[in-house]
Amino acid sequence: MATPPPPQPAPSTTPSANPGPPAEPSEPKLPSPSPGPSPDPNYKPPPPPPTGADGRPSDARRKWEREQLKQPAPGSDGKGFHIEPGHVYYTSALIRDEQFTFHKAATQLVEDVHHRQAAGKGSGADDFAKAYDEVAKLFLEVWAKAVASIGGVAVGLTLTANNYVAADWSSRGIFGPPPRRDPPIGVGKASYGPVASIKWTGTGDGTDVPILGAIGEVPDFLADLIKPAIEEGLRLGKTAEITPGAETDDLRSIGNAWEAAGKAAQKSADAFTGCVAYLTDGGNSDWQGAMNAFCQSIWGTTAWGRSWKPDGGFMGPGDTGGRDWRTNPSVAPSARRPVIDVLKKTGDEMKTAFHDAATAAEKCRKITEHLATEAAKATVKDLTPDGFSWEEFTKFAAIATFGKVVAVFRSHMDKSGADKAVEDCHKAFHEQAAKLRALIPELNEASLSAPTYVAEEARAEAFGARSLNDFKNEHKWSTPGDADHGVYKVDLASTEWMQNSHTVTKHVGLTDAQLAQRLRDELKKPPRPGTDWPYGQPMVGEASTFTDLESAQKMTQYNIDQNSQQISEWIAEQKEAEPGKRKRLDISVPNTPYGDSGRSISKTELKSDPFPADKARNVQGVETRLVYNEDLDPPFTVMTSMPKNL
Repeated sequence: MATPPPPQPAPSTTPSANPGPPAEPSEPKLPSPSPGPSPDPNYKPPPPPPTGADGRPSDARRKWEREQLKQPAPGSDGKGFHIEPGHVYYTSALIRDEQFTFHKAATQLVEDVHHRQAAGKGSGADDFAKAYDEVAKLFLEVWAKAVASIGGVAVGLTLTANNYVAADWSSRGIFGPPPRRDPPIGVGKASYGPVASIKWTGTGDGTDVPILGAIGEVPDFLADLIKPAIEEGLRLGKTAEITPGAETDDLRSIGNAWEAAGKAAQKSADAFTGCVAYLTDGGNSDWQGAMNAFCQSIWGTTAWGRSWKPDGGFMGPGDTGGRDWRTNPSVAPSARRPVIDVLKKTGDEMKTAFHDAATAAEKCRKITEHLATEAAKATVKDLTPDGFSWEEFTKFAAIATFGKVVAVFRSHMDKSGADKAVEDCHKAFHEQAAKLRALIPELNEASLSAPTYVAEEARAEAFGARSLNDFKNEHKWSTPGDADHGVYKVDLASTEWMQNSHTVTKHVGLTDAQLAQRLRDELKKPPRPGTDWPYGQPMVGEASTFTDLESAQKMTQYNIDQNSQQISEWIAEQKEAEPGKRKRLDISVPNTPYGDSGRSISKTELKSDPFPADKARNVQGVETRLVYNEDLDPPFTVMTSMPKNL
């Protein structure tokens, strides 16, 4: 703290020693002009720093960036709905902001549930605390993966806008490097928790039963005298097992925080859909369908997803109540976002479990308090049978031993009634623990299904690229005449969803576990114990993935270049064939100059392992499948391209 200036002397009433005439009063000084707005009408204050102490942009910085990028809504100029790079850059910033909103909700949750040892003591309370730790850890793991997925979308949109600008720049022969923007700085790698443990870890010396205040006819000094003996008397039978008891207000507060987190997840998902809808022409069915699929896949749907029971079992033909994990372009995103729905369900169930546990603890406490109060009153009456007096108090203080008071109290305590209340409390906490553990299978599926940052970056590039070309069915950046000379340039991002093209959706950025998930879920025949396929027979020969979109693009182009002669011959054949008799062309290379092409798991691994994630291996080859389309230049679409051992 700065040292205050010394006090100034007060005006003196002593006449001045100066014999001269008094000085003329000076003119008052005008205040110096204070800094005001710049006279320059074009002046703009400097932007906030790009990042704060945590390496992330502040709220003020993000707001500033958003304002710099803001665009008139597509179609607002009266010229029809059309997407420009500026719209994509702006959407990228909006989604980055939603990532921060999502991130802050998890951070707030961890703070709000910081109530240690709230479950109290007891086997039921310990079981509940353990189940809570398990579910909370999984929940926050899923949340962190969702944050990464959103970050991939924000970056992917900026990258695809940059690519569009660069391609347009080159096609127009403009001199110099094209303009570009850096992707917005997002949350980065996030992790949350662990949450504060609610398990009792103290000594348990207190009783947590405030019964003495109910003994109204006993003076305070007498109550204070026998209080230690009554507390010891309460350590009778099963009552000691739950001493100290649960902090019921804290339990309810924890439950409320989880419910709020689930609602926050749902709200963020709605906002995300709104951001992507900004880039979508709802009147174009292909565009809207791709938007629906894109906004579903970020929350865990896949083209091969199945319906699962809450306990993790396959849904049979007559089963109901499962959750559908399959992408459906004809369904609105709000109706098919399993990761968000699992988070919301978990938050709701957490609240119910914590509130029910608190109610059970209060019920037990109420019963034991009542029994203890009655026993305490009877104890006092036994020890002072003639009514209280100072003489009686003196006798009591002189002869009553601690052990005697305890014995008298226990003789009046309804032990069986207290024991039953405690058993009921244990049972209630065990039941709530079981309800929490019932959430684990769906949380595990959500954790498995949440797309990686790389996968969502690629999908965002594809959706952005198609949006920038208004979802037209064309090869935007092909050079006229190239195909006539056997040169076939393809851009996977700008043709995704065209004629069911799905390289980006199915073969980019998947984890080993997600490859195993595809084999598990995309079945030609269901599980049949006792056969060669006890866990089901996969529809695909193998599940594979490129590392990222860049490697998928260059390896696919290499495969096409190496097989250009075969492609030319195939195109000539298809031109002569009848429309209904045209054939697909599958081309491949055993390796590329770029090293391993990706990761793959053969379907045969499912014969002996229901989830062969550890059987994934590096592969070197690439297989690409082409579908003829005479309206395109070159006249085909890459339906899919994938890493493969050849």
